[in-house]
Amino acid sequence: MGGRVSRWTGLLVVAAVITACTGSVGSSPSSVASASPGAPAAPAYRLRATTTQAISPVNRFGLLPMVTITGDNRVVVTGPQIMIYPGPLLPNLQARPITDVGFAKIVQRGRDLGMFTGSGDFVPSDVMPGAPLGRIEIAVDGVLHDLTGDPSRVIVCVTAPCDPAPGTPEAFGTFWAALSDLTWLNGDLGKEAPYVADAYAVLAGVEPAEQPALHEPVAAWPLDQPLATFGKPVGSAPTPRCGTARGADAATLRPAFEAANQLTPWVDKDGDRADAKAIQVRPMVPGEDVCKEVFGISE
Repeated sequence: MGGRVSRWTGLLVVAAVITACTGSVGSSPSSVASASPGAPAAPAYRLRATTTQAISPVNRFGLLPMVTITGDNRVVVTGPQIMIYPGPLLPNLQARPITDVGFAKIVQRGRDLGMFTGSGDFVPSDVMPGAPLGRIEIAVDGVLHDLTGDPSRVIVCVTAPCDPAPGTPEAFGTFWAALSDLTWLNGDLGKEAPYVADAYAVLAGVEPAEQPALHEPVAAWPLDQPLATFGKPVGSAPTPRCGTARGADAATLRPAFEAANQLTPWVDKDGDRADAKAIQVRPMVPGEDVCKEVFGISE
């Protein structure tokens, strides 16, 4: 389990986060030094909390993080979803700025709960096989801590104060609960606004392009690279395929994604509806690589 904590040599300077006494919403991100040759790439996000479960990678593709704090100090969460079927292709992601002082408070909460010593494994011994677990990746003093535990394991209070013993499964559950609702940071959080991703992971050919009872309008795949060859197969069959669109490609795809729903069939330019494919789209923050993380695909 010792491998759950890995040091970034000269990659991410976050000591100022802990010692900062002042900060302002929307302040500049911590500085990032150049990576030494052969060093692992440092995630650009400062914190990410995700739920893991023993399900197939294809089903895991669409599971969004509970919360992410980006390298430029934005808290990204999933906002309210429109209760219609089929729903929009893109999830409703919302972001709000956080001060360095606010992030320092999160780190201090983790310290108080004993999250940053030991192996990072807080999974209870009696957890059911296959039960959902929580994973928290957080950068503290230049070290990426990778924590795992049961989000539902919280202390049962009889009398106050109600504080779990540091370093216990209940302490992990308490830290997870604190991350799930950061309103306790009060003035260290700014105004919420839609988050526009600058990169997307696309999973194509997962399911039939439409259901028999529905007849959704066909959408044209905007990129010059055909959808049929976009990305790489996730298994031995030609489909499904996972690929990543960044920069100009992401900007080209965004309007089409925003206009589509979950059952929209997609065809290449001048393509035939008979060749339509269904897609799933996962917006990414800088530092994420969903195709690699879920399927082990490097592009």
